[in-house]
Order: sequence, then structure tokens, then C-alpha cells
Amino acid sequence: MVPSLVKIVSTFKDTDTKKISLIQNKMDQTFFVQRKMKHADYFVYKALQEHPMQGIPKIYDVQIEEEWLVITEEFIQADTLAELLPFSEKEAVNIVCQLCDILMRLHQLKPPIIHRDIKPENIFYQDGKIILFDFDIARFYDPSKTRDTTLLGSVGYAAPEQFGFAQTGVQSDVYSCGRLLQVLLTGRLDQSVKGHFERIIRKALSMDPKDRFQSVAQLKAELQEMRWIFPGVNNRSRKGIIGSWIGWILSVCIVLSIDTQKNTSFEHDNLYLIACFLVLALLELVICNRHKVPKYDLSLVRWGILSLTYFLLLVGGIGILTLFDRMLSA
Repeated sequence: MVPSLVKIVSTFKDTDTKKISLIQNKMDQTFFVQRKMKHADYFVYKALQEHPMQGIPKIYDVQIEEEWLVITEEFIQADTLAELLPFSEKEAVNIVCQLCDILMRLHQLKPPIIHRDIKPENIFYQDGKIILFDFDIARFYDPSKTRDTTLLGSVGYAAPEQFGFAQTGVQSDVYSCGRLLQVLLTGRLDQSVKGHFERIIRKALSMDPKDRFQSVAQLKAELQEMRWIFPGVNNRSRKGIIGSWIGWILSVCIVLSIDTQKNTSFEHDNLYLIACFLVLALLELVICNRHKVPKYDLSLVRWGILSLTYFLLLVGGIGILTLFDRMLSA
């Protein structure tokens, strides 16, 4: 962006190695963020400019001016996660899952981009959506290297390998996601999480990258397995949503084809049809939520628990319909 066409409105940060300012285009009064840095990677920001993606500020210009790398990026007026801590479990899981989606796209670039500075202060949050920014210490993953040449990162959020133990890779961002989840839930870095999130966070924060989730996709899948699924509404994949809707449609078609003259259980045929639909609907509900039942060495144990759950739900549902049928007949 031509310097003569913009003016500096305010300065967010001004140090010997980094200057971040809010600038305005004199022609159309549009606001932008200008980042001037001495140690950022030109090629990382150039890749972000050439591969714009949802959840990351748009990069408009990447230039080198003497010893400075100058970035002009989208101005986003929103609070950061750090200003809104803590979050509910549902919100925290949603935020980290969104972050995993953004990181997946970054890690799928060739070569992959490792952010290396994931923390609440570097994530905007507005209307339930997040935007990851500040790629000032991001780098490309190079499988030929054994460790990073520059040791950078935010203490508490940065993986151990960012301080010289090994090279940073996708598992380094996994580590930061685990720490972020902990802080979102507790509001503090030094407070541990108990309960059903403890195992996931502990695995993400393993000292050895090989012991962590090997991708953010794995971390997201683990988090999604914790929630209850209503078939056709919040399945874990688009394929699952489509499959569930096909199941619902087939269930309705089957119920509508049933001959109510064979009904000997209910006084009211409509309740009989509802009971028939309940048989199919509960089956789909149990199958979609089978991840809630732990896996055992003997798979028959797991399926036995699922079958018992289905039977109990079915007995309860049919019992309520039967009671309702008798009340209407009284």
C-alpha cells in the first residue's frame, strides 16, 4: 500500500522489533492494520495472502522496507478471547473445534504453516465465530530439520519443542490448543481441569509430540465425541447428517405404510403409528450416540450396553404412550 495514501490513526504496539498500527486509506476512509516487524517470515505472510481462508484476517499487502517486513491486513473490531474468559464447556468446545478447522487448513498447505503462538490474546471472538491472527512467529514446517533455528513462543502456551527440544510441527499447535482449552474452561493458566476434559487436555499437553494427538483433526474428533448427537442436526460430519436424514425419511415411509388394522396394542391408531416410529427413531438415536459408550476389549460388551440402553428407552417411551392412550380412552 502506497505510504502517501494512508495515515496512521493510532498505534497498538511500538517496540524495537515490532510496530502495529491502525491506518486509514485517505481515498475511501477504509481502515487497515499495519504490522511492521523485523523477525517475521515474509514467505509465511505471502502464502497467507495467496491462500486466503475463513477464520484468518485477509492479507492485502506484503512488502519489505529496508529491515522491516510490512504487512497490511484486514482490520477486525472485536474482543479477543482473553477479554471474555472464562467460557462455558459448550462454548469452549465450539471455540477449539473452530480453531482446529482453521489450523487444519493451515497444516494442509504445502509446506504446512505452524502458527506457534496460539493463545486467547491472538484470537478474536464475535457472534460465536473466531478469527486467528498474529502470524508473526509462524513458520513453515521443514521435515529435514531437527529443531527450530529461532526459539520463540508464549510461555505457558508454547510447546516444549519451541524452546529448543525439537522442531515444531503440527503437534506443537495441538499442544497450544490443549492449553487454550484449559484456559477457556478455567480462566487461568495455572488451574487444572477435572472431569471428562482432563484426559483430552493431558494427552494434548504431553511433553513428547508423539504422545499427543497427531493432528488437530484428531483433537477435534475427540472433542466432538463428548457431545450428544441429534441425528440430522449436529452429526460430526456432513455425510453423517445426510445419512441421518435418509434414515428419518425411510422411517416415516415405513410408518406410513403400516396397516393400522393390525393394531392390537393401542386404542388409538395414531398413537400406534407414533410407537412404531419411536422404535426406529430411538434405534437411530442410539447408533448416532454410540461413542458415548466406552470401548472394551470385548466388543460384545459395548454392543450389549447399547442394546440394553435401546431396550430401556424403548420400554420407557412405549410405556408413556400406553399410559397416554389409556388416559384418552378413559
